[in-house]
Amino acid sequence: MDTSTFPNKTAATAAGAASEMAGYIGTSAEHVLAATKDAGQQIGAVAKGEMATLRAELDSLTSRISSMSEFELAAAKEKLLARMESTKAAARTVAADLTQHFNHGVDVTTDHVKERPLQSVAVAAGVGILLGMLISRR
Repeated sequence: MDTSTFPNKTAATAAGAASEMAGYIGTSAEHVLAATKDAGQQIGAVAKGEMATLRAELDSLTSRISSMSEFELAAAKEKLLARMESTKAAARTVAADLTQHFNHGVDVTTDHVKERPLQSVAVAAGVGILLGMLISRR
């Protein structure tokens, strides 16, 4: 690390320590982020499939609606309402899964900070010093 960019060596040392500690926290956060992203992609694929099925059924119904009897229209309406309810249930599941993954990420981060409080303080101090130095350079 080039210490000439910092006003004194203490700031350089603090910034170095903060950078090293951020690496530890960053690694845990990266794992949580990767797991959440993967889960989000899987959940998104399920939701996309549900919407595609609903859209296909709507297209099919609109093309046949003029030749359908009242009984067939009523049956198609019931089927469509059931499909819409299924799609809403899938959307609720997606939201619940995303909330669960987000809460897991928060829990992992909280546990990491509790296990390594000095590293967390060092990271916060280092970030504060760096931000202060960047703001004062204006």
